[in-house]
Amino acid sequence: MTSSALYENVRMSLRSIRANKVRAFLTALGVMIGTGAVIAMLALGAGAQKSVESSLESLGSNLLLLYSGQPKGGSLVRRSTTNIVPTITEADVEAIKALGPELVALTAPESSASGQAKFGNTSMTVTIVGTDIDYPSIRNIRPVAGDFFLTSDVDSRKAVVVIGAQLYDDLFGGTGDPVGQKLRLNGLSYRVAGMMERKGNTTTDSSVFIPISTYQRYISGAKEFALVNIQAGNSDQMREAQSAIESTLLRLHKIPNMDAADFYVANQLDLLDTLQGVAGTFTLLLGGIAAISLIVGGIGIMNIMLVSVTERTREIGVRMALGAKTNDIIAQFMTEAIILSVGGGLIGVAIGVGSSYAFSLWGGLASTVEPFSVALSFGFSLVIGLVFGGYPAYRASQLDPIEALRYE
Repeated sequence: MTSSALYENVRMSLRSIRANKVRAFLTALGVMIGTGAVIAMLALGAGAQKSVESSLESLGSNLLLLYSGQPKGGSLVRRSTTNIVPTITEADVEAIKALGPELVALTAPESSASGQAKFGNTSMTVTIVGTDIDYPSIRNIRPVAGDFFLTSDVDSRKAVVVIGAQLYDDLFGGTGDPVGQKLRLNGLSYRVAGMMERKGNTTTDSSVFIPISTYQRYISGAKEFALVNIQAGNSDQMREAQSAIESTLLRLHKIPNMDAADFYVANQLDLLDTLQGVAGTFTLLLGGIAAISLIVGGIGIMNIMLVSVTERTREIGVRMALGAKTNDIIAQFMTEAIILSVGGGLIGVAIGVGSSYAFSLWGGLASTVEPFSVALSFGFSLVIGLVFGGYPAYRASQLDPIEALRYE
């Protein structure tokens, strides 16, 4: 097709659209809604996926959790260890450290129990967590006031405590500096060494942290640990580190295989893969549902184009009588269908992007617009114009010129 012929087709298509503005708008409306819905739904899915990744990263970097007890699905979010019988010993932790920094960068044993915390006239039930100095680095949580306890505090079994942000609100009223204050845990006085940042996790924010040696002496009386937080050397070796830890503990515990193990290792990668798979399925489902509206919009285009062919039968006959070929008639109606679908698609892109940002700003929903989703939805709207405009254009090209000229 020459440039002059293309220009003529575009000019005639725009003239036809202007002659029926309301009908053209309603025809393109389905494509607008469909395109916008695809972008918005895919943005919600992508936002959910990134939110999952961010939540996992907040649990810790390259995180492995070594639990006492029988395997229970490898959860990284199970925070309470109060009902677990400890089976992991100091010798186990030392053997894990001996695997080397390439596999194991940091370790922090952990055990927890429910207890009573009291400050002034206010008391409440809290989770007392006994752990080591590397806990903040492994679990990506930092003190916002004071400090976490030190190696000397662990070595001397010092009665120091680091409180969660929610406890600061509940016990201290959210005012004043808690550092240096005296807090009673199960009747024993502890000096507040620091306050942890708010993580948005009710369990973590409502916990108190004390040295693991202090916990063993005053809380549990046991030397074993319920849990060991482990940071792998790097993300590429997390599965290798998990395998090495399992092999080491099976040997130390004299257990033949993991089926009979009294421990298990939860790997951050496993949970990430599972949640990403769920989020990916969710995204595809939302995108598929939204794509249906695009198809409905395409059907609307085909319907209106068929009506247009009927209304312009005499015009088609005149063009054929003046020498227009079959391809010229097809091109004329295909151009009109493409203009409607592309115009609707462009407006739909604006609607979809705008809706996505509105979800984030005012709807409280995680939403991320990906360039791929914009290109996909717009490309789909173009395909809709080609596919659903094809049949009406073909039908117009097959009209008999003589019968078309007689048509009233």
